Amino acid sequence: MPELPHFIERGEPDYDAARERVIWNKRLDRARAPDAIVRCSSAEDVATSIRFAAANGMKVSPRGSGHHYEAASLRDGGLLLDLSGLDFIEIDSAARTARVGAGVRGDALTSRLAKQGLAFPVGHCVDVGLSGYILAGGFGWNAGEWGAACANVVALELVTAASEIVLASETSHPDLFWSARGGGPGFFAVITAYHLRVHPLPTAVFAWRVVLAADKAPALADWLSAATAAAERTAEVGCFALTYSGEPSVILRVSACGENEDEARTKVASFFSPPVEVEPLGGVREEFLPFADLPKLSPMPDGKRVAADHLWSEAPLGDLLMAIHDLRSPSPHSTVDLVAFGGHSRVNLGDGALTVGGGTGAGIYALWEDSADDEANRAWVRKVDDALSPLRTGRYVGEADLTLGPKRLAECFTPDALERLRRLRAQYDPSGMFFVWP
Repeated sequence: MPELPHFIERGEPDYDAARERVIWNKRLDRARAPDAIVRCSSAEDVATSIRFAAANGMKVSPRGSGHHYEAASLRDGGLLLDLSGLDFIEIDSAARTARVGAGVRGDALTSRLAKQGLAFPVGHCVDVGLSGYILAGGFGWNAGEWGAACANVVALELVTAASEIVLASETSHPDLFWSARGGGPGFFAVITAYHLRVHPLPTAVFAWRVVLAADKAPALADWLSAATAAAERTAEVGCFALTYSGEPSVILRVSACGENEDEARTKVASFFSPPVEVEPLGGVREEFLPFADLPKLSPMPDGKRVAADHLWSEAPLGDLLMAIHDLRSPSPHSTVDLVAFGGHSRVNLGDGALTVGGGTGAGIYALWEDSADDEANRAWVRKVDDALSPLRTGRYVGEADLTLGPKRLAECFTPDALERLRRLRAQYDPSGMFFVWP
């Protein structure tokens, strides 16, 4: 056993509880069994763990927050590194940078930054950890203005397969720096900290929401596409197909940041007059709110069994809605999230492995409670994905179900980027220390 705290081997009394704690998806929290789980609180802990794994012929799998829909960090055999102890946040307000540990959640970073008048494009859900989110690219709040999360990374602290602690940037270990910005869960090193570029906290944030009956989609679709095209390019447009008050519904939620309330509201004014024949179910809600409260608009129930998939499309938002509005889920908690940006603009991806994305994202999320309903809910995810497939231009490596075959991974990167990732994996992890995903 290595000289590390919180080292739990399979078969020990606390093992099952430790495994369940580190995996968010209750469908998969016992799906696979590592040989041991170790909680790391420093880069030195990670390096020691990798040396222990190498000496014992074990593979290594790092875990940031465990929020990945297919539980990428949970593998059969090997050593699972729980990085939740790397929870430090160091902010340099003058330089507008932050050094953030791999175990930090987006809500913690947002709260700390807001106190110093700063912000970062954190994930939409309040409990999303930064590590896997940024590693996969990260399309979060105000990404239309600030770009993908990985485009705001200026350096990374890493531990390599050789247990070497390095700082990767554009000028130091540039290949690792490139790979870590969008490479996804198959990355071939352990990121222990991110050095981030942060932004002035938006002075005003405006959100507009309306609930409509799903069967009104044919009357809504063309207007939705036109309103999105007319909105300011930094505005975020969310169209969510779900169950509301027991009925199939569509929630439209648009938001924008600005220097003042009038500017923020004007950015989404094209949505203020939906078709008269589409009567709202829940009324129209308009509100100004602090930037730190935005994740509260995207609740993701905890403690559920989950299946998910994701695709990118350049089709008008109304076309995507028409493709799926009548595909009712077997669970009232499930949703299809269609997220676009004003003017149907594309998000800045930065110069990294994240090479596919930035159009309209379609996230398919089935959430339920009873294991007897597993196949019905997973089948619904596949059905929605099939319905959207004619409009697909790619997939997001952070949320696509890559377990369905190698073509899925190829849809997440350009051919050149995927080949470069494979070549760099062979260079930096020649003995296969890190698990390949899937």
